[in-house]
Amino acid sequence: MTVASLLSPLDPLATTDTVGEALVELATAHLAHLPVLDPTDRLDSVVTEAALRAYPDPEAPIGALVAGEPVAIRPDTHVFDAAHLLRQHGLSMLPVVDEEGVYEGLVVRQDVFAQLAHMLATEEPGAIVVLDAARDNFSLGQVAQIIEQNGVRILSVSTEDDPGAGRVQVTLKLNVSDTARVRHVMAHHDYRVTAVFDEAEDDLEERAAAFLRYLNV
Repeated sequence: MTVASLLSPLDPLATTDTVGEALVELATAHLAHLPVLDPTDRLDSVVTEAALRAYPDPEAPIGALVAGEPVAIRPDTHVFDAAHLLRQHGLSMLPVVDEEGVYEGLVVRQDVFAQLAHMLATEEPGAIVVLDAARDNFSLGQVAQIIEQNGVRILSVSTEDDPGAGRVQVTLKLNVSDTARVRHVMAHHDYRVTAVFDEAEDDLEERAAAFLRYLNV
């Protein structure tokens, strides 16, 4: 899933916009950051609400205020990577540009994490369980059979192979919150549970972010 389908209709700023005008646009968009375009519609910078409020002249053009290389992504950037950048840089949005730096739109933090939560099925009741197994002994069919034989349904699954270590990491979203029985049964079949993310986390962004931190995305 890429960010191309998450582009927001919000308008960017121009280098000729004033500090006062930019503050109004930020308030209207309910964001703390907005992209700034040069006269050729290329991304010039990203302006922050904090920087604008600290500037003494509300009539000054923001082109004279902002500087530095802005963080931006391409339309084919995966949602996982966009979420990582949003968290890493503390941004409320990310500009989207093409190969030439021409502006194509922006993605809002809330939309990215909502999509990520949907992809991970975190909106559904239940826990996320991460298993570790020997690569030679791993069978996804066996994992599904073991879990479903214990009255638990798998809502989503992903695997990550580590050939160098001879291990496989399996991430499962289950339809139950109590994973004690599942963990016991999987351990009996030589699957080690390395992490559990349960539905006690009410904040979808924090649940998704916790999972990203575990994956080191």
